Amino acid sequence: MNIGTTLSNVLGASNANINNVTIDVNGKRLSGWTRVSIRRGIEIMPSTFELECTESIDQASALPEGASCIIRIGLEPVITGYILTVTRRLTANEHILSVQGTSKTTDLCECSAKFSTYQFNNVPVIDLITQICKPYGIGVKTVGNVENIVIPQFAVILTETGYEIIERMTRTAALLFYDDTDGNIIVSKVGSTMAASGFVEGKNVEEVSVRRSMAGRFSSVDMILQTMAPLQVFPSEDHNLAQQMKNLSVAPPAVDPMVKRYRPLLISAEMGDAGYQVAQQRAQWEVNRRFGRSQTVQVVTDSWRDQSRKLWTPNTLAPVSFPTLKVNTNNKLLICETVFRLGNDGTHAEITLMPAEAFMPQPIVLNAANSGVVQAMAGE
Repeated sequence: MNIGTTLSNVLGASNANINNVTIDVNGKRLSGWTRVSIRRGIEIMPSTFELECTESIDQASALPEGASCIIRIGLEPVITGYILTVTRRLTANEHILSVQGTSKTTDLCECSAKFSTYQFNNVPVIDLITQICKPYGIGVKTVGNVENIVIPQFAVILTETGYEIIERMTRTAALLFYDDTDGNIIVSKVGSTMAASGFVEGKNVEEVSVRRSMAGRFSSVDMILQTMAPLQVFPSEDHNLAQQMKNLSVAPPAVDPMVKRYRPLLISAEMGDAGYQVAQQRAQWEVNRRFGRSQTVQVVTDSWRDQSRKLWTPNTLAPVSFPTLKVNTNNKLLICETVFRLGNDGTHAEITLMPAEAFMPQPIVLNAANSGVVQAMAGE
């Protein structure tokens, strides 16, 4: 379809097809895209999109680079942000218009943050994140009881981007942060909302892969003091180095018992953490998160929506059942990433799922049997 025939006023598009992809730019709504890729996730920032269609030679002006835009599926916004790149390609038979863009949070990821002070004491996580986002016109939403979480002491590095600061803060506080569909960010604990349906072998799944890996996993994670003073004494032949390292650790290490080799990871603890409770939580979260990334299920389905017609949404739980791959568990997996695609081969959704425990700070995955994926695959 030629994009020039599908320009309409935004208010005049109320009867849009439920899966029709459109972009709102400068008061116009454009559709007719022949190829679509829309990517969102709880570990992806910014969300991204790419749209492509045939065009008349003079129509790229309707999509200026840098313009604010909203990507919709049906009438639902899925990305609110900016057009970054417009590419026009000419072949012997057609003119191709390709539009690429991102969520508003692209500015958080690329721009350096500015503060009047770079040292914060007893700062609520949400307050500092809100301060970082405000200059970019980005709001902050919360899910769950996260407003009162405080970091005892936090230092900002002068050259850091807003994203890098927020990423360090949320790691310290064992929280998730990700794009919302309106271009703002969500700060959340692991989601508990259940999708109306899931992914079942032989029904709504075109392709599935189950991945088990030891990549990026460590036998132990130690939170250590930000000083090397105990290491100034040369280790004696009686292996005094072990005691020196123990003196640096603020708490017993978080252990991944499934990693059999000696693979330690050291992470600096924030100063001012009374009792180092935050440090212990952070160490356990690292173990859990790395475990979850190693136990992923990737699904390709022919629908962008669950049975209730709701779009597959990151940080949502969904049941899975793939008996052939020995994944048939009552546990629900967390949707971590969604990619909505449209092309010559039709409409597809690529969904990445992980155990929800992967993002929880509590030590609930130390026993591998607690993971539905591992438990289901144990009989291989």
